[in-house]
Amino acid sequence: MSVRAMQPRTMRALALLALSALMTGVFIMRLVQLQVFQYNQWAQRSTKNHVSKRVLDMKRGNIYDRRGDELAISVDTYTVFLYTREVKSLSEAANALATVLPMSREEIIAKVGDRSGYIQIYKELEPNLAMKLQKLNIPGVNLESHYRRYYPQKSLASNLIGFTGAEQQGLEGLEKLFDKTLRGYPGLAVQEDISLSESGPARMRIITPPMGGSNINLTIDSFIQHVIESELAKLVEQYDPIDATAIVMDPHTGEILGMGCLPNYDLNNFGEAKPDTRRNRPATDFFEPGSCIKILAVASAIENGKADRNTRFYCRGFGEMPGRRIRCHGAHGLVDTDKAIAESCNAAMMQISQMIEPSMLYRTYKKFGFGDPTGAEVVAESNGIFRAPSKWSAFSPSSISIGQEMTVTGLQLVQAYSAIANGGNLIRPRLIKRITSQDSEIREDFEPEIVRRVISPEIARTLRRMLMGVVEGGTGKMAMLEDYTAGGKTSTAQKANPRGGYFNDKVVVSFMGMIPAMDPRIVLLVAVNEPKGDERTLFGGKVTAPAFARIADRVLKHLKVPPDRSLTPEAREEQLLKNNKITVKQEIIKLPNLISQAHASVASAAISASDTCELVPDLRGKSLKAAIQTINSRELKAIFEGNGVVIAQQPPPGRPLPNSRILRVKLSPDFIE
Repeated sequence: MSVRAMQPRTMRALALLALSALMTGVFIMRLVQLQVFQYNQWAQRSTKNHVSKRVLDMKRGNIYDRRGDELAISVDTYTVFLYTREVKSLSEAANALATVLPMSREEIIAKVGDRSGYIQIYKELEPNLAMKLQKLNIPGVNLESHYRRYYPQKSLASNLIGFTGAEQQGLEGLEKLFDKTLRGYPGLAVQEDISLSESGPARMRIITPPMGGSNINLTIDSFIQHVIESELAKLVEQYDPIDATAIVMDPHTGEILGMGCLPNYDLNNFGEAKPDTRRNRPATDFFEPGSCIKILAVASAIENGKADRNTRFYCRGFGEMPGRRIRCHGAHGLVDTDKAIAESCNAAMMQISQMIEPSMLYRTYKKFGFGDPTGAEVVAESNGIFRAPSKWSAFSPSSISIGQEMTVTGLQLVQAYSAIANGGNLIRPRLIKRITSQDSEIREDFEPEIVRRVISPEIARTLRRMLMGVVEGGTGKMAMLEDYTAGGKTSTAQKANPRGGYFNDKVVVSFMGMIPAMDPRIVLLVAVNEPKGDERTLFGGKVTAPAFARIADRVLKHLKVPPDRSLTPEAREEQLLKNNKITVKQEIIKLPNLISQAHASVASAAISASDTCELVPDLRGKSLKAAIQTINSRELKAIFEGNGVVIAQQPPPGRPLPNSRILRVKLSPDFIE
């Protein structure tokens, strides 16, 4: 009977035991599910609730000029956060923040609202205000460091440098072209809301530190850049053109010392600038070069043996070929090649174009780089337009010889003239001097790059003399400097009309040259697009030549280039001889005697009759000018051959003067530099 009585209790115990086992099993299964199968999911939720990741800004590399002056830098700014869990009184915190931040107490409270956690209160706080805020030690207020791009020189070289966007990415100019070099790599930090140590809540753990970008030193000189832009501003004020451009380049290294254009803009307020204002015109804009290209047509003729400095041309005031006539600046009459360049004679250029094969002219221009980008470190460089001879008309050679039917950029012109200046090498223009790390370790140093040889040193020297004649006695007189000799070429290029022909009232005027003339240290272009004013005075020699002279003078003195114009012509020639260690042969060269036998016999009779007869002066070793002065002082006449120094004469020195009083004088072909 007792067994029967205990059976219900046993059953209940067993039921309870089973239920407990079931609940325990369910709990264990749920625990396994949470701890094993759903661990990652719940761990992520926990991390999301208590830990947040932040990307740390990298410090973008700086851009300097060649002397280390800052052109683009990254300055410290701070973002203010409020951690609500540490704030004891929002009202008190807002009052304290309002004493430093440019925000009112009500604005701060409204920004927080009903939110909790880390709340951004203010962005891009200046460092001095951030220091004041830190000294207040407000509970729950955190500062996070960031960087903002700043341009200390504002608009200086703005079209070249460019700017960055809100995320520190380059958007224009060198900032865009070298974005990967300048940008660096961002870091990663973990912001934690829970206490991880006895010292209190952990603010931030840096997982990956940011890596700053590299610094770039440009070839640009800030002083030269300022000179360029200030002179362009004067041209813009005086002539109100569409735009104005200037480039200064070292012809021996290819380093661009200054490259500017107007209009420009303030890099710190780039959002207010129109896209057209931000364009780097010296590299992107192309135009018909006009007369400054004539020197290359002459180079082609000389190189191919079709003409030399003594070749003569006749100008009746226009150049003419079947079906076409091009007006000249005047009837120049009989001119040699030097005079044709000095007076910018279109008639002579047309005659030259008919002396050489179209393929010869094409090869010369291509060798000088036209039709191809220069390779300078610029964004969106234009090729210009230079068609192959197969696409030329019968008039094309004459047009191309005077700078029509082709377009060029300012950079291409400077590169071509640099080849004349440096002795015949086409050199790639450069804007980057070196790249360094944040701790000033040199990562890459850029060297001059010669693309190819285009003409011989002798031809280059001849061309420099012709260009010097343009300034000394031709259309470029207003480019003459007081302390330095200059060589260059004026240009007044009518703009092409899309409907055919050329506009009469729309021109691009320029002066392209080198200083000092025979030993150039810089090559300089000044160009103005559609200047306004009297059509009779809107010429390259009038508009741009004076600006060329002012820029060149200031640049050369800044570079401490010794003046050469203060020397007399004889002293300059003597200096060239000394610098290049030229020795003049002293022996007499046999020359054909211009004096007739009758005159010679009369001279002999005169010798026998008197021992005090007038003798032939010794001209050997004298420059052309010094020889002329001696001839004139003795009231003699002479026929000269060559342009350098006297190496022979007939009759020889010391002999009695012939009755004709005529001497034949042979000079060296040229000075060797």
